[in-house]
Amino acid sequence: MDIATLLKFAHVFAAVLWVGGGFTMIIAGVVLAGRSSAETQLAVVRATVLLAPRLFVPLSVFTLASGVTLLFVAGWGWQPFTTLGLAGVIFTAAFGTFVLGPMCEKVVKLEETHGAQAAIAPLRRLQRLAAMDYAVQFAIVFLMVTKPGWSDFAVFGGIGSVIALAVLAALRPVPRATV
Repeated sequence: MDIATLLKFAHVFAAVLWVGGGFTMIIAGVVLAGRSSAETQLAVVRATVLLAPRLFVPLSVFTLASGVTLLFVAGWGWQPFTTLGLAGVIFTAAFGTFVLGPMCEKVVKLEETHGAQAAIAPLRRLQRLAAMDYAVQFAIVFLMVTKPGWSDFAVFGGIGSVIALAVLAALRPVPRATV
């Protein structure tokens, strides 16, 4: 087995853990919304705050670094799937680090200072933004698997439409929680 194959396995394994772990957190939030107490719903955010620096951030950095290394080791070069995938990974790693992470911490602090019910509206906003982020991550996975060429306009149009819908859904107003 050559180094490129081992590196590709490590890259895919890290991406599966990163994307799958975050997706599990999103699904847990969706399942708990409306079915459990505010405290229980916020337990997912507290778990995310614990996991992010220990799991999600290192996995995103490793996925990015191993992917860039594969560009050269595997000889893939700057094809559409590598260029757009790299842009997507940089976006989602930065979005998680600079937007979602601080929002998670803010929601936890709001719960601690004003109670769980006060944190529900910001939690819903956080969940929408996380879902938008995962639309980008799933687009990256799609690109990595299908490896479209620059002339595959329908593929890029479809990916762009899915991401645009996710952005619109994330930006719609969040209803205020009733106390």
